[in-house]
Amino acid sequence: MKRAEAILGTLLLLLAAPQFSPTLVLANGPVTSETLTLTVYLDGFVLINQELELNQTYPSVNITLLGETYEDLLVVDGKSLPLDYSVAAGTATIYSLNATQIKISYFTPDLTSKTGKYWTLSTEVSTSTKVILPEDASIISLNNVPELIESSNGQVSLVMPSGTIEITYIAEHSLYPQTPSYETWQLIAIVSFPVIASIALALWFLRRKKPPQPKEPTDEVDIDKLFEREKHLRPEEVQVIRFLAEKHGTAFEAELYEKLNLPRTTTWRLLKRLEKMEIVDIRKSRRQNIVSIRKKYMKK
Repeated sequence: MKRAEAILGTLLLLLAAPQFSPTLVLANGPVTSETLTLTVYLDGFVLINQELELNQTYPSVNITLLGETYEDLLVVDGKSLPLDYSVAAGTATIYSLNATQIKISYFTPDLTSKTGKYWTLSTEVSTSTKVILPEDASIISLNNVPELIESSNGQVSLVMPSGTIEITYIAEHSLYPQTPSYETWQLIAIVSFPVIASIALALWFLRRKKPPQPKEPTDEVDIDKLFEREKHLRPEEVQVIRFLAEKHGTAFEAELYEKLNLPRTTTWRLLKRLEKMEIVDIRKSRRQNIVSIRKKYMKK
């Protein structure tokens, strides 16, 4: 009797399976796979790149965004065509009917915090995530064991498992080299004192005269001439020009980030606008950009 009931139950399940299969497909949801990359910049902004493979029969998909501020948010399909979307309470509703792939990118400052010289990247993710740290960054601590660690051109990247990500690091920058501590200087002095003393004595005999001091830069920006020609500058553009004038016409791009207190991408667009207006030149030197007022606006 029990065996007959078991056989009957099995037959009923087999007959009902086609009716339940659509429900199983729906339970999988519209997203079939996901890749996530976080690129961290020196100023603490993080570029989020997210790629999703979709079940194209769904008319829309809800995606949780990281952070609370989303700058330059871009949502496109697999052919790089823009998709309609709306954002509310940290969730992007993307209207993705017939799309098999979605690419999302945006900047946010909300994932990083700084205490002294230490930065911490902290967020929650639902998938394995690639994290690319700034150039020359040194990792201090990790809350979890990475699935992969790579280093290329002075830049460290990690693949972190899903869940909570907490990475503490020091973002070194050649423009602002880290100053050794008092204890470090003390150790250097003790170890190298005999050598330093010998070199100093030899130099004292060879150079009785004080070496000439480097001249202070004398270049000056002709602000009156510049503002006379460029009468439609925005307030932030005027601020950049005045700061460059204080620096004798030339400054590192990183100095402008700190001076303007604007997001990295906003400052970069501002500088590119000034370059297009033929007011400044931008050139790369040792992994950093140097911004200079053009010669036509410099006093002779």
